[in-house]
Amino acid sequence: MPIPLCKPSPAKLSESAKYLREIEERAILSNFGPLSVSFEQNLVARMFGGEGECLTVCNATIGLMISIRQAIECRPKSRRRYALMPSFTFPAAAQAAVWNRLIPLYCDINPWDWSADKASERRLLDKYRDDIAVVVPYATFGYDIDIERYEKIQREYDIPVVIDAAASLGTVSEDGRGFGTGFSGSVVYSMHVTKAFSTAEGGLVYSADPELIRTLRSMSNFGFGEEHNVNLMGLNGKMSEVVALLANLRLEDIDGVTDRRSSIIDLYRKGLHRFSFQPRKSHSQAHQFTSTLLPKDMAPFREMIREEMRRRGVASATYFSPHVAELGYFRDEGALASMPVTRDIASRVLTLPLYDTMTDDEVREVISAVNAALSLVDKLGPRQPSLQRQEICR
Repeated sequence: MPIPLCKPSPAKLSESAKYLREIEERAILSNFGPLSVSFEQNLVARMFGGEGECLTVCNATIGLMISIRQAIECRPKSRRRYALMPSFTFPAAAQAAVWNRLIPLYCDINPWDWSADKASERRLLDKYRDDIAVVVPYATFGYDIDIERYEKIQREYDIPVVIDAAASLGTVSEDGRGFGTGFSGSVVYSMHVTKAFSTAEGGLVYSADPELIRTLRSMSNFGFGEEHNVNLMGLNGKMSEVVALLANLRLEDIDGVTDRRSSIIDLYRKGLHRFSFQPRKSHSQAHQFTSTLLPKDMAPFREMIREEMRRRGVASATYFSPHVAELGYFRDEGALASMPVTRDIASRVLTLPLYDTMTDDEVREVISAVNAALSLVDKLGPRQPSLQRQEICR
């Protein structure tokens, strides 16, 4: 059987008839219903140590849009120009910035965990300080980035930060609490079906600041405040009760999901000695993908390696290559800094299969296909990729 890149396995609605009937009997299907509210409360208690508050949203992109909007409302209008972010990310962050009439300003990433590079960020913050409306760092592939650094940026530069933590729901930081705990700005998570914490569509915004969450709650409900009066710019970003049911069910088994995915990554690490991975930490990471880097000498032959893997029945991808600044729409919608590391990482990234139900034998099959592809390239010697492709395909 072919091995896919991912195989979604959220909680099964077919086994949740009792809860679905309860939703029908209550006749509350949206508008911050009891399942949505209970999920927010359960998540704060279980993942965030009882600190702060959460807001459920229909998807993470909407969560980014309203969080960025709330952030820029705190800045003088003359300074609303740029959203500082890495280009090595999913385009949702850049789209959310552009929807708020901001220009993405791309910084470089670091070569070890592939998140925004501290020095590159600082150079752009110093150069464009008065024109940056918001900073949008990305917790790359669910990695536990340093949130205290962004608290310092907020204090030092008086620029709000919205953390794009799309794949991080389930990641645990060094203090044993969920990634993002205690952050005073917004942290936005996705619960898309491809994530470790999967529902169908779905998102979450966390903040240690309850007032910020109350503002975002109004914004996600058309801007309605007290007495049904519209006091803020808003949209409809509410989560349905059916999705909230899926979220509550996933919360029950998320530790098992992240543990299994981490054990799969460990098998890949042991079997792919020539590849680079994000640094291993002692605490849990909510892996969305198996994100690896080819050796530098193999970068020109990535597509041939993928072709050989496909021939052996193994799917792959290249998240995030091209990176955002290379995508057609954003070539004209963004501002670039020097990004040599981004270019290097994007040229070598190779995404391997990962899903909750993946067996050890399937992992070994992927490893075998990858190593066979590398060996084939090795045997052909230092030729041009186009010539190697011809010989591989014979």
